[in-house]
Amino acid sequence: MDVEIRPARESDIPELARLVAAIAAYHEAADSRARFDWDEIRNAPNWLKVVLSRDHHAVWVADRGSAWLAGYLWVHLRRDRQGYLPRLRGYVNQAYLDEAWRGKGIMKPMLELAYDWFRDKGVTVVTLTVLHRNWLGSSAWYKLGYNDWQQERRIELKPREGK
Repeated sequence: MDVEIRPARESDIPELARLVAAIAAYHEAADSRARFDWDEIRNAPNWLKVVLSRDHHAVWVADRGSAWLAGYLWVHLRRDRQGYLPRLRGYVNQAYLDEAWRGKGIMKPMLELAYDWFRDKGVTVVTLTVLHRNWLGSSAWYKLGYNDWQQERRIELKPREGK
């Protein structure tokens, strides 16, 4: 594995923005119901700067050298106020590897760093969401030890008749 796993820094933002666009395109290709606001995706350099400055978010990158990233892992803390325990959970917000780097064991060391970060914050449970039709991603998360817990259901409302 010719990559360095390290925390993201502000100088990574252009490459992180490229990867954010890549995961959005991947999701749209995997499931036609997944749609993205591409103006917001193009604005990723601005909001990624904010993400990297927040202490309840953490991002690790797989740096393949020469300012190129093979992928990234973005996690954050979630507080549940609806009675679920534990009230503080870890959440895998986004994880993506360029196709050439998948299946090489790169996500596992990034996750280990995230798990240590979560433990330092008192987190004992980590969750994530996978698109139902993202078979590759779903399979990878199972291999990394995740199992089914909840399932989200979706309905798209049709406009009212006559409007």
